[in-house]
Amino acid sequence: MNAASSRSLLSASEQDYHSFSRVKNGASCVSAVEAEFLHWLSEKGISLSDGTQRTNSGTAKVTVESGKNGAFDLVLCRLVEDTPAGRFTTEIYASSEGWINVSVRSAEGKFVSVPRIAKALMRRLDLFDATLQFLDKPMTWDVDKVDELVELLEDSDRHGPVFVVGSRDAEKELFGGFQKYLPLWAREVYGLAQTIILTPAATLELASRFGHYGVSPWTLRTYFPGVDRMSSVDSARHRYIRTERLAGQKPAAVARLLGNSARRHAATRTEPMELVFAKRLFMRAATQRLITQIEKPQPKPQPKPSNVVTKNDEDTQGNPATSVDKPQKIEATDEPRTQAPAEKPGVDQSALNKLHGQLDLVRMILGINDLTESAIREAAARIAPADNSLSDEAIETIESQLQQIEGLEDELREVTASLNDIEIEQAEYQEDLQKRQSEIRWLRGRLRDANDYEGANGESPVDEEWERPGSCRDVLENIATDSLLVFTGDYRHVDYIDNRDQLGRAAFNLHHACAALTNYATAKLDSGFTGDVEEYLRNHQSGASSISAAKHAMNESKVTLGQWGNEREFKVPKEVDTREKALMVAHFRLHRAGMGSARMHYLDDVVRSGKIYIGYVGPHLTNTQTN
Repeated sequence: MNAASSRSLLSASEQDYHSFSRVKNGASCVSAVEAEFLHWLSEKGISLSDGTQRTNSGTAKVTVESGKNGAFDLVLCRLVEDTPAGRFTTEIYASSEGWINVSVRSAEGKFVSVPRIAKALMRRLDLFDATLQFLDKPMTWDVDKVDELVELLEDSDRHGPVFVVGSRDAEKELFGGFQKYLPLWAREVYGLAQTIILTPAATLELASRFGHYGVSPWTLRTYFPGVDRMSSVDSARHRYIRTERLAGQKPAAVARLLGNSARRHAATRTEPMELVFAKRLFMRAATQRLITQIEKPQPKPQPKPSNVVTKNDEDTQGNPATSVDKPQKIEATDEPRTQAPAEKPGVDQSALNKLHGQLDLVRMILGINDLTESAIREAAARIAPADNSLSDEAIETIESQLQQIEGLEDELREVTASLNDIEIEQAEYQEDLQKRQSEIRWLRGRLRDANDYEGANGESPVDEEWERPGSCRDVLENIATDSLLVFTGDYRHVDYIDNRDQLGRAAFNLHHACAALTNYATAKLDSGFTGDVEEYLRNHQSGASSISAAKHAMNESKVTLGQWGNEREFKVPKEVDTREKALMVAHFRLHRAGMGSARMHYLDDVVRSGKIYIGYVGPHLTNTQTN
C-alpha cells in the first residue's frame, strides 16, 4: 500500500492535531498562552494591536477572546490561515484552572504537523497528561527511572501513548545511532505522546518486571494507557515496530507512522468536560454578539420638511426633480384622483397631474389620508418593526437549538464511550471464555484417561439452584446480617445503576464479586490464607462464584487520588474509623457503559474486624477518564 492510499484510510479528525494537557501552575496558564500566541503571530508577520479582538491580515483571521467560568479565567485564541497547502484553523483554549487544549484542523483533511506554538508551550510550562509529561524532545532513561516508567505505563488515567525504545549491551555502537534518529522519528508526536529510549540496563530491568510486556532491544513499542501485565489479551494492544522496519524506512516515514498512530488515538478521546463547558461559553457569547448585531438600530433618514414632497429622481419623462406644495386632505378612493388644480404659468401641467395621481396611489396603499411624517411612520411601523429587532420567538428558537445541539453532543459522547467500553469488555469475555474452554478440554481429557467416557462426552448438568439476580439492590439487600460483608453505602446510587442497566449485567457481576469476597474472607479467617484480594482472584478462586481478576483493581492512580480522593471516602462503623468514614480505593468494575459504568468500592478490614465493608455501588467516580 503506498503512502497516498494509506493516508486516504484516515478520517480528517485522525489527521488533525489535538492535544489536551494540564498545568501544575494554573494561575500563570492564561497569560502564558496569550503571550506565546502573540509571539507566534509575530513570527508569521501577523500583528494584533492592543485592545483589538479581531483582525484580518491578508489571508489570516485572528481572534482573541476572554471569558469566565466561575472563578476561573478563560481565553480563546484562534487563527484561520489560508496557505498554499490549504486552510488551517488553530484554536487554543486555556483556563486558570490549569489546563490547555491546542487543536489544528486542515479544511482539506491533510496531515497536520505539530505546531510551533505547541512546542513553545511545552518549553514554557510543565504540561502533563496524568503521569505523562509532554516534552518537545525524547528522553533517555536509565535503570533508576524504571519504577517511574512502570507507573507511567500502568497509569490508566493518562490518555496519550508512550513510545519506548529498547537497547542491549551487545550492540553498544547502535545506541548512539538510535539516540540520533529518535528525535527525527518522534517529531510528529510532541504534545500527543511521550518518547523514551532505555539504556541496556533499564531494558533488562523492565523485562524482569514486565515479562512479555517489556520492549525488545532495538525495537520501538507503543504503550497505550493502562497496561495490564496480568492479562494476555491486553498485550496485543501494545504494538512493536521492529528493527528491520526502523532501519529500512526513511526517518520521515517513521515519523509519519508514529504521528498517525498518535493522532488516531487522540481522535478517540472524548473532550474533557471543562473544555466542553469553555467551548459552549464562547459559542453562546458569539451567538449573543450575532443577535446584538442583527438587532442594532439602522440610521434613521433625516426628516423632510412637512410642507414639501420631493421627487428624488427624474420622472419617467426625464424632467428634473420637482417640488410641490403639500396637497390638501383627501379621502382615499378606489381610483387615483384625476382632477388637477388650476394651471399655473411656467409649470408642466402633465407632469404635475401625473405626480398627483401617484401620490393618491401612495395614500391608498398605505391606508392614510394625509401624507404627513407621523402618518407615514405609523404606516411603516405596521409593515415592519422600526428597529429591525429579532422577535422573542426567534431568540427562543436560537436558544432552544443551542441546547439541543449541546444535548446531542453529550449523547454522542456517552454513546461513543459506551461503545469503546463494550469492545474492551467483549475482549475480556473472549479471553475468559477461551480459558474456560481450554480448561473444559483438559478436564474432559483427564476423564477419558480415567475411562469415564460418560463424564467426558456427556452434557454438563444445569445448576438448578442458581438464579440470575434481578438488580443490584436485590443483591445487597440479600446480604445476611451475619455475613462477612457489610453494605454501608447509599441505595440512591445503587438505584441509578439499576435504572440504566436494563440487562442486569452489573447485578450479575455484583453477585459474583460479593461471593468472591466472601470466599476470600473465609479463606483468610479459616484457612490461613495470607494474600490480598488480587492474589486470591488470580490464583485461588474455584467454583461457580468466581469473577475475573481483570474486573478488579487494588488502587487508584496518584493523579486520581490527588484530585478526587475525597470522593472515595465512604461510611464505616466508628470502631473501624473514629471519623466514621474510610478511604476505599479497591474496587470492582461491575460493567462498562461509558460515563454510566458501574463500580463497587470496598474496604478489606478482615484482619482487624473480620469484615469487608462495601461503601459504594454506583456510577464511576471522577477520574481523568470520566466526565
